[in-house]
Amino acid sequence: MPPDPEEQPTSASSEGIPDRPAGDPTAGSGDIEDGRTPPLAELPAQDFWDALYERRSIRRFRPDPVARELVDQVMHAGIWAPSSCNYQMWDLVAVDDPEINADLAALSSQMGNAPVNIVVAYGRGFSEENAANIQSASALIQNMSLAAQVLGLGTFWITQTGDAEKVRARVGLPPDRMVIAVVALGWPKAIPKAGPKRRPLSQVAHYNHYTGRPIPSSANPADWEPDLLAIYQRARVLNGLRHNKPRAWETRALLESLEAHVPAADQDSGNRWLDVLPCTGILTERIARERRGYTFEVAERSPEVAGWCAKRVKPNAVTRGWPTASAGMDAPEDGAYDVVSCLFRLEGLGAEERARLIHDMARWLKPGGTLWIAFVSKRSFHQWTESLRARRGGPGGVEYVLSPDPNIGPFQALAPAEVDGPLRTAGLVASGKMGSQATPAPEELAFRTRNFGARTGGLVRGLGRVLGWLEHVPGVKSSRGRFQFRSYTKAK
Repeated sequence: MPPDPEEQPTSASSEGIPDRPAGDPTAGSGDIEDGRTPPLAELPAQDFWDALYERRSIRRFRPDPVARELVDQVMHAGIWAPSSCNYQMWDLVAVDDPEINADLAALSSQMGNAPVNIVVAYGRGFSEENAANIQSASALIQNMSLAAQVLGLGTFWITQTGDAEKVRARVGLPPDRMVIAVVALGWPKAIPKAGPKRRPLSQVAHYNHYTGRPIPSSANPADWEPDLLAIYQRARVLNGLRHNKPRAWETRALLESLEAHVPAADQDSGNRWLDVLPCTGILTERIARERRGYTFEVAERSPEVAGWCAKRVKPNAVTRGWPTASAGMDAPEDGAYDVVSCLFRLEGLGAEERARLIHDMARWLKPGGTLWIAFVSKRSFHQWTESLRARRGGPGGVEYVLSPDPNIGPFQALAPAEVDGPLRTAGLVASGKMGSQATPAPEELAFRTRNFGARTGGLVRGLGRVLGWLEHVPGVKSSRGRFQFRSYTKAK
């Protein structure tokens, strides 16, 4: 509720500003020049540490409206953040008009989930050194997120706003304001019970001089040490990354190859299947459902990730350690497996580690067993779309590199010879080959362009439909298909 003027203090100093305890932002009344008076007469009390540790990013909101007094309170907390040189050159536009929010959602689907979107902008010509303008706006956003937590509201910090200039124009911000981010605000529909686990303080904090080994900022597998990749993937999988939704276009290709290259087995056959480096476990879960006659095991870099994948299989898979055995995990057994699979993981390895893994997988197979491989081909449209993604100024960073099964590390498409050569060197005999997706699937185009502007997204999807005829040209998928599948057999 808004403050009741009759309940506000009436004493005033000679400057006309109500008396208040020094530094107390909750005392006083009216919209005074120093900005310390909050919109609400009474504020809920919450321990600072409770607010800090209990805050969650909310992705599902109730449609109920949020009173503007509460929105004001959240924004008021924001403007008490520090800013570079104390310029405070931020501007906030709280959008609670459903029509405007619908227009924002057309630019980015993330802005279509909450009843209020707070557009956070900063003056373009201020505090640009070391991105101090963005740092200032980020401090404001953090303050707003904590304030919302105390008020029982939820927030989601949106950086993927689509075309930021269109966001700016739609809410009427002048051209000299730069949109930094959008904060979705509303009543939570679902609140995660536990927050993501954090990297231990001992790994990220240093005194006087950095003493650690940084996680690489490169998508090139050659830049990653195996143990650092294990640390990164453990954090990504266990610390809140959502890997629960297989992508339809990838699943179709996978199942087509599965039917062609790996026979089913009887329930009581005793056949063993080892899935290597499954990481998220999405594909392991699906192939285990399709091939119930096999007993599944998984080989991973860390016990935590292996355990995550193992639980996606019913009954739980046995866990194995690679490149070395580790706590609670033995190495895979030599000559023990009827099928060994490695699906879209060779692209994340440097040449030497890739050759070692292929050699080890051949060693693990029974005589007559099948090695099933899937990889993204460098000879496909993948290279073109990846360069287009990088050029258009879209999301950058290792985590946004285009790859099947949401990417969790370095990734570079491979030339078929980079896979087939080491497989032959390992003494395996080719038994099957299949290519898929000479052009992007319609679902993938819709997914990739979901945050594009309507015009750009329409053009890309239209071009995809035009090129779709290539799917029916004989030999194109096998030679130029993005997804390449191989089956190799170990001689008896």
